[in-house]
Amino acid sequence: MDCVIYIRWSSSEQGKGSTLERQREDCRRHALEQGWTVLEELVDDGISAFKGEHASTGSLGGFVQDVEAGRYPDGVVLLVEKLDRLSRQEPGRVFMWMMNLTEAGVILATVDGARRYSKGNFDMASIIEVVVKAQLSHEESEKKSQRLSAAWASKRRRLNAGEKFVMTRRAPAWLDVVGSPPVFIPIPERAAIVRRIFEETAAGFGKQHIAKNLNLDGVPTFGRSGAWHASYVQKILRNPAVVGELHLARKARGSKRQVTGDVVLGYYPSVVDADLHKRASAAMRERTRRYTGRGRRLVNVFSGLARCGTCGCKMTFRGKGRKQRADGSWVNEDYLVCDGYQRGMGCSNGFHFNYAIWEEGILAPIIHEALQDHDSAPQSEVREIEIEVARLERLWDVAKTRADSALRLAVETNRSEAKTLWTELATIADKAGDELDDARERLLELVHAPSAEEHQRRVGELWSSLNHEDEKTRFEARSKVMAATHALIDRLTFHGPDPLGVEMEVAGERVISIHYDEVNRSTEWSMCDIDDERTSHA
Repeated sequence: MDCVIYIRWSSSEQGKGSTLERQREDCRRHALEQGWTVLEELVDDGISAFKGEHASTGSLGGFVQDVEAGRYPDGVVLLVEKLDRLSRQEPGRVFMWMMNLTEAGVILATVDGARRYSKGNFDMASIIEVVVKAQLSHEESEKKSQRLSAAWASKRRRLNAGEKFVMTRRAPAWLDVVGSPPVFIPIPERAAIVRRIFEETAAGFGKQHIAKNLNLDGVPTFGRSGAWHASYVQKILRNPAVVGELHLARKARGSKRQVTGDVVLGYYPSVVDADLHKRASAAMRERTRRYTGRGRRLVNVFSGLARCGTCGCKMTFRGKGRKQRADGSWVNEDYLVCDGYQRGMGCSNGFHFNYAIWEEGILAPIIHEALQDHDSAPQSEVREIEIEVARLERLWDVAKTRADSALRLAVETNRSEAKTLWTELATIADKAGDELDDARERLLELVHAPSAEEHQRRVGELWSSLNHEDEKTRFEARSKVMAATHALIDRLTFHGPDPLGVEMEVAGERVISIHYDEVNRSTEWSMCDIDDERTSHA
């Protein structure tokens, strides 16, 4: 008779020991003794049977679907080590599930006790045996679940109360757990890799590009994989542990992990400072598909930003590349055109803006401003206060979230202790807000320009690399320029055909007007403060 072996364990840690080998060897030996032909072995790795999800979504669920689809017309034996490998649900559910499966022609067999359950042989003794075993298994799982939940709840309360201890020896890949009592310590070489990932992200690189660079540089991975993958880079970028935060969560047996909303600051040692984390997060938000340009070339750095000054539609990039004229000269025939005009939506701005000319014209005044001398504080001092501001922003955000949660609890329950808790947390949030305001004022005193100046500086440094012959150098340069310009330019509108020009608002402070000089076949620009520009239009 044909036989399918089913193996299950409830946690991934059990799979690292002898659980898999023991179940497999016992089932194979039993099948051989019974003269059954093993067709396949089904494994549910790290799936609990307490909620029964494995019976619908795991390998066991797939087997049931195959039975219902008629894959085993002559019947089949489903062999397990013990009955509780099939389910740890309530006895009634277990019994009905077994009855339905046996009615479909399946013989359920266990190595434990050499028991068989099939259609027509469920006598009273078999029913009592199944119900009793199911009840014992369910009670065992229920008690274990309650003990684990209570233990984790106690740990969460201790952490929320400010106690410092290692909750579990499982740590992020860049940290190690040493000593007694245990403490987290960074692994220097891995912490440096994490910082590199955040620095490249803040510079405008995407996760695919970062993973490729890590592989090209031969940087060792953190796990068993032989190469870096974009998905793992993103996993690191999304992990709050890099700035030392532990986001508490609950996970009931057989269900998904759910974040509680509680955040423990300083649980892990930080490997990325708050300002770098903030800049990388902002870069990720800016880097959407509509900004990515055309593949590796990354031709249009204004993608998603440029708008038609007549109808407000986006300016579409039309790339025809370089072409040679009859006189032997070369001309770039990449253009920006109003999407509304192209689609016949009634826009009168049908001018084709030569991309190479207008890219240089738009970036030139930005670079000019970036290279001007500014009387400012030493960069190290500015950097220190920027990190402090970013740290306080996160602290204030967490404090405010806690205070809001406590307020909702106080309103819902009207209990005095909830009101007291809200008062305490609100005071902490107010204090964090005052400290943040003070830090921001100190930062403004140190620098005479907004943080957009950092973006301008990056654009200026990269100007010479924008059209570099080396593809990698050019791609990296244009990626950084794209990130900087999208963060710097608030508005970029193209007007035409008469008058012909581009207007942009920069850093919330200045308006730059760019016009085309027919005589010199180049662009020229002028600049004024936004307030002056508004006055002139009054």
